[in-house]
Amino acid sequence: MAELRGDPAAAESLHREGLAAALRTGDPRALAMALEGLAGILPPARAASLLGTATALRASVGTPLPAAERADTDRATARARTALGAEAFAAAFTAGEALPPAEQLALLDARP
Repeated sequence: MAELRGDPAAAESLHREGLAAALRTGDPRALAMALEGLAGILPPARAASLLGTATALRASVGTPLPAAERADTDRATARARTALGAEAFAAAFTAGEALPPAEQLALLDARP
């Protein structure tokens, strides 16, 4: 909700709390959901990469994104694709799909 209210700092803080909770559970689906949440508020190239990693996580356990959870992910995807263009979005998404989750998390930790 903070994202929709235009409060990116609060949104990022809440999404990072969700990420920490997901990591504690060890559930790949929870981790995917947390990465999708962060994709909604981070810069477009990072968003596309996070969406790729989330897609790979979901595929690894056979849990596609449910229709009821698509709205935020679709919004993040559209925002990133519009900002980057289709080719750059696809490249960043594909790179994210190939990136091991631990490396994606290290990139998130390295973000200033």
